[in-house]
Order: sequence, then structure tokens, then C-alpha cells
Amino acid sequence: MRAVPPPDRAELRRFLASYLYSEEAFLIDEVTQLRPDERVIEARTETTRSLPYSGLQRTGPNHPAHVAGADLLAITGNLGCLHAWFFHGCRWDEGWTGFGNRVHRADFKRLARIGAPLALESRETRLRSGPRRVVIRFEFRFRQQNELVYLGDQTAMFLKDPELA
Repeated sequence: MRAVPPPDRAELRRFLASYLYSEEAFLIDEVTQLRPDERVIEARTETTRSLPYSGLQRTGPNHPAHVAGADLLAITGNLGCLHAWFFHGCRWDEGWTGFGNRVHRADFKRLARIGAPLALESRETRLRSGPRRVVIRFEFRFRQQNELVYLGDQTAMFLKDPELA
């Protein structure tokens, strides 16, 4: 397999400038690879960054600092939106929107501790695409120090006309 460069910076800036949430809700620090032929995205999230739920934890000997499950699920939404934008032409600034609509499976394999970054991989496993609606099923694999911490199977829907929801 040939190496694939990260996304064009200008296009990533356009994505973030028109994203469906404020930029603080985009919890991915670096998109390292877009592989359109395989419909795979690889990215990285620093666990020491500000994370909405993780930062509110009360930690102690029986509750170590970790990336909260809610933050991990938010990251899956970030990745899904990247897929819609880069692989399917769903542009927020052209009237598209998106919604997660089913978590088929969410396996939290081990705690993602605060410290080492998370290596993120999202892969499309099913696709239904039309001119105004794109439905994508994803497999998510998040690793920390080569250990699987999260495995997800989720579906999201992207619409040109929100009335289609």
C-alpha cells in the first residue's frame, strides 16, 4: 500500500470554519491519513488536551484520570463528519448537515489514560449514497500505546435537506 498524505490544510480549515459545532468540539488534533480508495481515516488525539467530560472528572486511587466515554463517542462523530466531507462531498457551507443515528456497538476495551495520545482509525463498512442523503456505517478503532481502547460500530446520516431526517 502506498503512503497517503494528510488532507490539504486549506480544505481542513474550510471544514473547521463551517463545522456543525464550534471548533472546541472538534477533538481531533491531527488528521494523519485520508485513504479515499479504502474509505479509511487515520488521526490522532492528544489526551492531555482539554476534553469536555474528561476534564470534569473527580480522580483518585479508585478512579484514575482517563478519557471519558462521552469524549470517545464525540470523537467518533468528528471522524464521521470528516468522512462525509472528504469522501462524499457533504459540505456544511453548502447546506449539508449530519446526525449520528445509531450506536450498534460501543466496546470500551480498557481505560484510555490521560498521557499518551490516541491513535484513531475509522473505516466505512456500508454506504448508501444519493444526491441529498448519505448514510454511512463505520467501524472505529482507537488505540493507545498499541492497545485497543475503543471499538465502535456506528451509523450516521448526512442530509442536504434537514427535512429529510
